[in-house]
Amino acid sequence: MKQHASGIVLGVVGALVLGFAIVAAIWRGVTSIDGLGYEPGVLRASKTGAHAATISLSTFPDSNVCHRGASAEQLEWVSYCPSTTLEVPANSLVTVVIDNYDGATTLVNSYFRQVQGTVGGVELVNNKPMSQVSVDHVSHTFTLQSTPETNNPLFVSVPIVAVADDAPNVVTIAGNQYPKPNVISFQFRTGPAGSYVWHCYDPCGEDREPPYGFTGPMSTTGFMAGTLTVTNY
Repeated sequence: MKQHASGIVLGVVGALVLGFAIVAAIWRGVTSIDGLGYEPGVLRASKTGAHAATISLSTFPDSNVCHRGASAEQLEWVSYCPSTTLEVPANSLVTVVIDNYDGATTLVNSYFRQVQGTVGGVELVNNKPMSQVSVDHVSHTFTLQSTPETNNPLFVSVPIVAVADDAPNVVTIAGNQYPKPNVISFQFRTGPAGSYVWHCYDPCGEDREPPYGFTGPMSTTGFMAGTLTVTNY
């Protein structure tokens, strides 16, 4: 029992260490001149009230919808769409809606199967509240973290529930066919203006070279990594 518990603790610590390493790398990239690859336009949340806003995203098993000018290799990458450079209002209740068209990739660490940092500690999956998801039913995660030395720490992590592997392709988007999406929604609250990093912790990159599953789209802005800016507007 102690050995099992130790394994869990080490796994969580390992995930967090990797997470902070990714955060630092992405932050250095997006604040440099060249960044870490494709630099999308800003997707600004739509204000729905004096202190409320909604932002809508999609996740795809390829990059044909949002990255038509990408290389042949990158077109095979999984992708968030239409942008991974997000902007939301300060001191507000933010609703995030994600249409997921992708299948499952088993999580390496079960820490990220839990919904964390959202209002009520839940996400809605096709309008059904869930606080955690099986590790083998996850496509991606939406994990929002503070940048180093931030004055307003923020952590939100939501597992994106996968569509079934045998689901038929019944939706056509930009000439590409996909299965009916799972619709994931959740809410979190912002504080004062600040800058944050968000990314995916499900290893859906190249799995044949170190760090296995965390290469390619996983650490490239515009695909599975990006930024969220809290600002006054």
